[in-house]
Amino acid sequence: MDNMDSKEQIQRLEEKIDKLQRSISKLEKKLSSHIEFIDRVYEPLRSPISKIKNFFG
Repeated sequence: MDNMDSKEQIQRLEEKIDKLQRSISKLEKKLSSHIEFIDRVYEPLRSPISKIKNFFG
């Protein structure tokens, strides 16, 4: 009986780990996408910002 309970607990833990891994993967994709978006938006502004920093620098 104890052995069966242990197997069930292990199975539940494995399911939870799998669910967490899927969640982490989804979050990583979203974060990567957001970072790429920020990079694309910020790229055209780098040169003007550098010029302003040098002007007041």
